[in-house]
Amino acid sequence: MRLLSFAIWALVAASAVFWLTRLLARADPAPAHAVTVSANTAVAAADLSRLLGSTRTASLDGAPEAPADARFKLIGVVAPKSAAAAALALIAVDNKPPRPVILGGVVDGSLVLLTVNHRRAELGPAGGAATVRLELPAVPEPSRSVRAAAAPPPVVSPPPPLPATPLPAAPGSAPNRIPAVAR
Repeated sequence: MRLLSFAIWALVAASAVFWLTRLLARADPAPAHAVTVSANTAVAAADLSRLLGSTRTASLDGAPEAPADARFKLIGVVAPKSAAAAALALIAVDNKPPRPVILGGVVDGSLVLLTVNHRRAELGPAGGAATVRLELPAVPEPSRSVRAAAAPPPVVSPPPPLPATPLPAAPGSAPNRIPAVAR
């Protein structure tokens, strides 16, 4: 009974402390550069369609047509070692997210993926000659440390031997002698 009474009064005290700190606390003042908003204030007009996931782009009527090569970007290739395996190319069209295209697959409109090798992909009309050649950017050479030619270590002469000096005998002790072995 005492424990239950103690728990109830502890809960009442904690609640009282919580509400007193809420009521007596002062709010931080607004910064000097803050502006109050009213119903008469003009709302900033911004295009939020891309933020909300739209991928369409506004086209200008007088905009010149981009060259065919500039519309496509080769991101990666999977070139087979044998002709029996399928080849893939990862191609981005008009700055959209890249998508995988299999050999002979349609890339954009009438363009299909004609050939793929280890650094290049060629696009063109189905059954026709390649009209667009895409190449992967050159891979920078890895940085390698180069050791200088190993020079033979310098010859260092050994230090001269120290002269032999007898150790002084401790006072009051007999010199150490090795006993002779009888034969």
